[in-house]
Amino acid sequence: MMVVKLFWSIIIVSLTTIDVYGMECPPTRASIQHLLDEAYIPGAAVIVVNSTDIVYEQGIGYQSPLISKDRRSIDPSTSIFVLASISKTFVGVAAMQMVESHHLNLDLDINQYLSPEMKIIHPRYPNITITTRHLLSHMAGIGQHPTEEFKLYVPGDDFTKRKFSDVIKMYLSYEESWLPVPPGHITYYSNIGNGLAAHIIERLAGISFEDYVREKILKPLDIDETKASYRLSTFQDNQMNLVDHYIYNVSFLEVFNQIAPQLNASRVENSSDWLYVPLFSYSIYPAGMLRMSAYSLSKYLRSFLNNFPNLLHNSQSIDEMLSISSQTSYVNMTDVEFSLGWYWQVYNGRRFIGHDGSLPGLRTAMMANEKRNLGVIILTNGDITRNDMQASKVKETIVQLMTELFDCFEMKTNIAFRLHANIKYIGWTIISLYFCFY
Repeated sequence: MMVVKLFWSIIIVSLTTIDVYGMECPPTRASIQHLLDEAYIPGAAVIVVNSTDIVYEQGIGYQSPLISKDRRSIDPSTSIFVLASISKTFVGVAAMQMVESHHLNLDLDINQYLSPEMKIIHPRYPNITITTRHLLSHMAGIGQHPTEEFKLYVPGDDFTKRKFSDVIKMYLSYEESWLPVPPGHITYYSNIGNGLAAHIIERLAGISFEDYVREKILKPLDIDETKASYRLSTFQDNQMNLVDHYIYNVSFLEVFNQIAPQLNASRVENSSDWLYVPLFSYSIYPAGMLRMSAYSLSKYLRSFLNNFPNLLHNSQSIDEMLSISSQTSYVNMTDVEFSLGWYWQVYNGRRFIGHDGSLPGLRTAMMANEKRNLGVIILTNGDITRNDMQASKVKETIVQLMTELFDCFEMKTNIAFRLHANIKYIGWTIISLYFCFY
C-alpha cells in the first residue's frame, strides 16, 4: 500500500512541476494582435519549427490595413511575402554549392570569375584583392550610394528589362559607391556586394541566378516553383495572395515620392493615415526579392536546422558558411557578426543565426537559436522605411515576438526532456521501492 501511495505522489509532483513551467506559452493570438496593432503592423505570418516539424503556426491580421471590407486574412500557407534580405541567405547556400562542386574558391580574386565581362577593383585600393568571401560577408569595401540605390527600385517586374551585370557595373563605377577603407576586415552591409556574389554564381553555373535557385535550391526542398519566385509574373494566377505594401503616416508621401518617384506611391482612398506602394521589384534581385509563403520558407529553415542535407553534401560546408572571419564594423554594429550570406545577432544577451529584412511596407525575420534546434519565421507587412520612432517600434515588436517564441518553445523542449527524465526516475524509484519493501 505504501508503495502505491509513493508512486502516485511521485507522478503528481512530476507532472505538476512540468505544468507550472508550460503554463504561459505560446503567446495568444490576442496578445500578438495587440503587439501588431500598437506598432501599426496590419498582419503577420508566424511559424516555429524544429528539425522535423512545424510546432507552431499562426496567421494574424490582414494583408492590408483597415481600409477595405475586402481585405484578406494572413495565411502562413498561402500569403505570399517578399522575403527581403532573407533572400541573401540563398546566395550563401548557392555559393557553398559552387565550392563543393569545385567551381568556386571563396578566397580568389573575383575578377578571375568576372573576366572578360567586367573588372571590379576598389578605386582607392586597386592593388588589394576583392574575394567572394568579402562580398558574402560585407567586407569588400562597398558602401552605399543613396541616390543610385533608390533608382534600383522599379515597378512590377521591370528588373528584367536591364541586364543584371550592367546594373552592378554602373553602381560600382561611381567612386561614391565605395568606402574609404580597403577590402578585407571592415564590414558594411551591402546589397550590391551580395548581388555581385550572385552574379559570379550565375556565370559559373551558366544560367541566371533565379533559374539556379529554382533548380538547385527550391526543387530539392520540394518548394513549389509556382509559389516561390523573384518575378511577380509567376503569381499571375495567384495575385490575390500577394501581400501588398503600405506605409503608415501620410505625411511621408512627399518625401517618398521624391526619393522613389518611379514607384508611384499614393495616399490610400478614404484614409488619412496610409500610403500605398504598388508591387515593385529591385534590380539587384538576388539580394532581396525572393517571394514565397511562410510555410514554403519553413521547409528551407527546417532543412537548415538539419545542415541542408538536400543541398549541401559536406558537413564542413555549413560550418564554413556560418563561420565568422575577423571583422570590425564600419558603423559600430557591435551586436552583429557577418558570415557568408547569413549573420549572427545578439538579442537580449542571446545569439541567433539567420537574417532579417525590410523593404517599403514590409519587415521580415528568419532566425535559429545558437544550438540550431529551433527556428522562428516572422513575415509582416510592417514598415521601417522612415527610420524614425515608429520604425523602431516595428523592429522592437518583431524582436519581442521572436524572443518570446524562442523562450516558449525552448522551454517546451526542455520540459519534454525533463518529462522523459522524470519517467525514467519514476521507473527506477518504483523498482527500488519494490526491492526495499519486498
